[in-house]
Formats: sequence, C-alpha cells, structure tokens
Amino acid sequence: MRYEFEAVPLVQPAPHIAAAVAAWAASAPVCALVRSFAATPADRRLAEDLSLGRGDLAERLARLDRFSDIWDARRGLERNQATVLGLAPAQRRLAHAAAEALGMRDAARPRFHSYDHLLVLGGSVRGCLARTAYAAHLAQSGQVGVGRVTALGGHRPFVGDEHRSATAAGVPQLSDEYAALTHGTSTAFGLTDPHTEAGDATPSADRWAIRRYRTADSLPVDVVAAVSGAPAERRANTADTFAFFVDRLAEPRPGTRLLMVTSPINVPAQHASAVGVLGRPFGAVVDTVGTPPEFVPPALARRFGATEYLMEIRSTIRSLRRLLLADQSPRRAPRGAGQQ
Repeated sequence: MRYEFEAVPLVQPAPHIAAAVAAWAASAPVCALVRSFAATPADRRLAEDLSLGRGDLAERLARLDRFSDIWDARRGLERNQATVLGLAPAQRRLAHAAAEALGMRDAARPRFHSYDHLLVLGGSVRGCLARTAYAAHLAQSGQVGVGRVTALGGHRPFVGDEHRSATAAGVPQLSDEYAALTHGTSTAFGLTDPHTEAGDATPSADRWAIRRYRTADSLPVDVVAAVSGAPAERRANTADTFAFFVDRLAEPRPGTRLLMVTSPINVPAQHASAVGVLGRPFGAVVDTVGTPPEFVPPALARRFGATEYLMEIRSTIRSLRRLLLADQSPRRAPRGAGQQ
C-alpha cells in the first residue's frame, strides 16, 4: 500500500495555539499511525476521537502521549542507543510517509531574509558539525541577515557510537557535546580564541558554560552549555537550552525573529519546544529549519529508519502537549521536563 498525505504545517506561536495543536493531532498522518498501531478498542477510539476532534483537547493529547509509548525505543537512553522496533512492512512505509508530511524529511528554507537571533541547536556529533556548518552558510552567504548567533547545547558526554563517529569525522579528540558544538561553530564561522569565557566547561548536568566570540566581520557568536532543569535526573534538554538563553543571554521581545537550525527529523519537536519557551511567552516569531544533507560530513551521512521517525513523532507529541499546557496557563512557560 502506498501512503500519501498533505503536508502538515508547524504550530506557530499565535494567535490560536490550541487550534493549531488540535489540527496537528487530527491530521491524516497522525490518525493513520494510531489506527495502524491500535491494539485495543481504546486505541481505536483514540484514532476516531483525534480525527473528529471529539472531547477535551488536553485529554486527547494525554491519551495520544500514553499511546505513543509503544514508539519509545530509547527507554531513557540517548537516541543513538535506541533499539529497533519490530514493525510490519506496511507500518514502516507509513512511518516514512507520515514523517514526510509532518516536515521531518525536508530541509525547508528560512521564511524571512533577516533575523535577530540565529540559534544552532546541539546534539550528536553529526548534528553539532552539520548544523553549525549550515548556520554559517546561511549567515555568510547572505541568504539571511542575523544580529547574533548562539549555539545552544549542554554538558553531555558521548555515549554509544559517538566516539566512533567523531573519529570517522576526523575529530577523535572530541568527547562531549559542548566540545563538539564549540569545534563545529569555531570551524564553520572561522573563529579563533573566545574573547570571554564564563561558567565551567567540565561535563556535568548541573554546570553551565558560555564562550563568546566575534567573527572577522564582528558578528557576535556564543557557544553555550546550558544547565539541566533537573540535574539529578537528566542532562539538559532542548527546552532547558531555550530557558537558559532567555535567562542568561537575551530575552525576546514581541516581534523578535528567531531562526532555529537543527536536523530535519528534529524540526517539529524542537520547533514546538521553541514556541512554548520563546515564542508564546514573549511574542517572538519562531522559525525552524532542517540542515540539508550536503552539510553533513560524508563519513556521518545516514538514512533514518521508521524507528527513528516514530521516536521523533513521539517527541513532537510530548512537546505539543507541554505547549498546550503552557498556553492554558497565564504564567511564563517553565523549563521543559523529559527527553527531547
């Protein structure tokens, strides 16, 4: 069976977050996935309720979150340590088609010609090298004008195959995310030594660090390791890095334009997190793009499988649920909990 879906837009900060979240949850690819993996009458009712928009939206999202546990191949580990889900061929095809429609396989171009902040999101060795290279290309080629660049990551030691990946990419000296993000940013933007350093570069979830640079043409570039919002439990996640950006570096104002650079597979989940922490509370304009494949080091090029896409669809569900809860609260959005 061949699956074809219309593209599902990313949720934007305004004016109607709840309606946008409801539309995403009711979209054809999401409902098709629930129907395909439904194992009980309750699962089948969930698919119908999502499609019809029946019942309380927060409760529908909570049910969808619980249902998506079947796609959690990480079980508390990092993405590169996940197991492979046992899927039927039709489910694998559906996962790829849903990912396409949900914007997880497309390196979309920035919407605007200028941004106040260009935020490069950290991650694996592959992500730290590819995303910084693409961000520098956007800024230096004149495709977008930017007022400031911030590479946002955390203190996370490499695990699993990341040491092999670093060696394959020609950077065997790297052993943690902050070092990889610093190396990628410095190389891509042609930076020398930082003009200031603050915090502690020792990898630890309860520590933070900031290195400040300027490019040859005086563009400010910061490389950040954010502190975890729950250091006794986990490393810093995406929402923590956004919260740290607001707390320590630059609080957005209404109309502030923020461009996020990540990997295509991570766009929907990390965009929803950015809307919740940066867009909704401050009235900022949030744009998120994925890195084209040509910016990935050849030694680290890979094709994602159905398991990876289902895990990130689950991450998107959880990010949208937190966004909805924040939208229903008059308070400023808190730091995110859980993995992203």
